[in-house]
Amino acid sequence: METIQPYLDYFAQNPTWAIVVIFLIAFGEALLIIGLFVPSTALLVGAGILVGSGHLEFWPVFAATAIGAIVGDQVSYWAGRFFGDRLRLMWPLNRYPQLVERGEEFVRSHGGKSIALGRFVPGVKAVVPGIVGMLGMSQIYFLVVNVSSGLVWAIAHVAPGILIGQGLALAGELSGRLFFVLLVLLVILAVAGWLIRLFAAGLSPYLSHLLDRISNWAKARNSRSMHRFGRAIAPQNPRSMIIVFFAAILFFGIVGLAFIMSGLLLRNALPNLDISIFTLMREIRNTPADELMIPLTMLGDTVVVLAMMTTIVGWLVWRKAWRAAIFSTMIFAGGKLVSVLLKYSIHRARPVELYNGSEAFSFPSGHATMATITFGVLAVLASHAMSRWSRSLVHAICGLVVISIAYSRIYLGVHWLSDVLGGLLLGGILVAAFGVAIEAIPPRRIKPIGLLGATFLALVIGGNFHISAGIENAEKFYAVQQSTYTVGAEEWEAAGWQRLPAARIDLAGKPEEQFVAQWAGSLEALQAGLATQQWLPQAKWTWRDSIAYLDPDAELGSVAPRPALHEGLKAKLTMTRALAGEANRRLTLRAYKTNAIVKTAASDEAIFLLSLTQETLRKTMQTYSVPTLTPATAVQIEQFRGIVATLGATKMVEKAVDDDSRTLLITAR
Repeated sequence: METIQPYLDYFAQNPTWAIVVIFLIAFGEALLIIGLFVPSTALLVGAGILVGSGHLEFWPVFAATAIGAIVGDQVSYWAGRFFGDRLRLMWPLNRYPQLVERGEEFVRSHGGKSIALGRFVPGVKAVVPGIVGMLGMSQIYFLVVNVSSGLVWAIAHVAPGILIGQGLALAGELSGRLFFVLLVLLVILAVAGWLIRLFAAGLSPYLSHLLDRISNWAKARNSRSMHRFGRAIAPQNPRSMIIVFFAAILFFGIVGLAFIMSGLLLRNALPNLDISIFTLMREIRNTPADELMIPLTMLGDTVVVLAMMTTIVGWLVWRKAWRAAIFSTMIFAGGKLVSVLLKYSIHRARPVELYNGSEAFSFPSGHATMATITFGVLAVLASHAMSRWSRSLVHAICGLVVISIAYSRIYLGVHWLSDVLGGLLLGGILVAAFGVAIEAIPPRRIKPIGLLGATFLALVIGGNFHISAGIENAEKFYAVQQSTYTVGAEEWEAAGWQRLPAARIDLAGKPEEQFVAQWAGSLEALQAGLATQQWLPQAKWTWRDSIAYLDPDAELGSVAPRPALHEGLKAKLTMTRALAGEANRRLTLRAYKTNAIVKTAASDEAIFLLSLTQETLRKTMQTYSVPTLTPATAVQIEQFRGIVATLGATKMVEKAVDDDSRTLLITAR
């Protein structure tokens, strides 16, 4: 959070520059051909995120987006009116003849509506305004449709970002580093989505032109095999583009995997980057983000992936698509086998020791490999008979799921970055080989839409069952490993208590409220004693509790205490006590477990740090309500100490932390 905050503050303090950049993005996105290469969706949604998080105002951002889009389309229209048919022969349109043809066909099919519809159709939206200008559409008609559709287009791009920004702002209220974790994931997904869109919308026409030249060259050779090659990659072949696409993935995947493996085995260069990324993720790791990342990584566990694989193969067998079923089984089994062989061959240790057998080794990531293969095979089969844009959508969705699972492995610290990259490349190589082989199979046998629905159902049912049944064990399994130490009771009371933090440390590393006491004993005994004094225990905080925060009219008694963290960990016990006559203020006690254990004659007891805060409901932008924390007053702390003194069966020793604060050492007898 501290890394990104200066940039957010800069935009908040210099909104003019942000508005100028937003205008240029929307303007460039609407220009002829240039718009193909402008990542407008990701950047404009990002602008909406800044609005939703409170760093920019809505109306200036909306106006800059709408005006930029309208002016950009108007300039493209004027270019078409001024140059007429000569425009198609001018650069850069002469480099994209197929795109111009598709744009003209789109305009002929939809008429005047093509201006509005074209804004939302990747590829053709970069040429439609110029084409309608070329065809002589009246300026008045174009202006009316351009302005009205530009306003709709602007809100369609900014509004999702505002919702995401509100979610990130809420996450930031709960945990500053949770905001950073989610922001990194969103950036990765946005870049991945833009690259997929760039290939489908921008590079595809260019590749068609390139393939046409290569095909003509091959057909002119005196070789039968070259003739077959030329016919296979000719743009007239409807499957040529996808074949070349998979062949490119196959080639670059092999090169990339070889580069990573050579770095691990020969140059020892990549581990330096691995250590840096591992350290960064360890620094930003926090409990709320764990509660998102652990279920996400469980979607890549063997039981879920196996359910999806079984569904895919079972569907193909049921449809009697024997070759597709055989190829799929070979890819699934081959991927697992190659992954295990590489693990044993490279013998690379994980960042932490968690697994046994082949899984004790780190390279390549089994989760990344098998998730890539499973979702990749699904994407290839499900999009087999779809149009280019539908195919891109399916590939994008499956790709974003795979990237999310891969990111969770890096975040949880169970794999190095190069392990995950190696798994993605290995899986991509096998999926690309499968994609080339599957192109010869008629799609009518596969029934892609039914396959997609059945596999998605298997993912939902299998993932939900697996996460529900195993989330508690997974949280323990992936928990940050902590070492403990034992101290004698007398030593703890004399000086050992000073080894423990005097104040709660938030995720930014800053001290918050002072701890009012150190408790050595069971939390059950503490909870039972305080319950007799009108303290109410609160259930363990989960993300479902945040739903109540979305109600701007919520009362404090209807929302759970916010999950205040100490050194990245949530409290093991949370209790609240209403303040007399104050409906929207309460006292909250939290007990945080330390790595210290007190050894007494009777037993060994864990030490917990007790914090006492006031919570007040704060309503932000009239969209959500989150309790804010302030330290308890001196009077409230004294009252709490009096309550503890009345519990009985406890031993209390008072220690001075500084001139203004004291800490009680409480031992349950």
